[in-house]
Amino acid sequence: MAEGKTILVADDEEQLALAVKIRLQSKGYQVTTAKDGQQALQLIEQQRPDLVILDVLMPVKDGYSTLRDLNAKYGRGKIAVIVLTARDRMKDLFELEGIEDYVIKPFDHDDLLLRIERVFKRREAPKAPAK
Repeated sequence: MAEGKTILVADDEEQLALAVKIRLQSKGYQVTTAKDGQQALQLIEQQRPDLVILDVLMPVKDGYSTLRDLNAKYGRGKIAVIVLTARDRMKDLFELEGIEDYVIKPFDHDDLLLRIERVFKRREAPKAPAK
């Protein structure tokens, strides 16, 4: 499942981003990190990752603004996003913006990995023909 898949982890908590990166690389994913939303948008433009793991509370540009900019540029839900945050009460707001999943900090790395794999399976599943 990980073969050739690229993931961008955007989180200002360097240790957390590094831990996620190492875990995902051990499963075969190609991973880059960004320390804020502005840097994440630049990397997305350059690399077009298959998935973005996006923290909400970041300096320079927060996760919600980053997601809105992504949707404005590429279309709602065109780039897969999993929101990673300690702020559970924002889940509904992010779901309206077309995210794939929402993970509450602190989280289990195995659970995050399962969610990532589910996102890729959903996106690779053949679409039913329109009636």
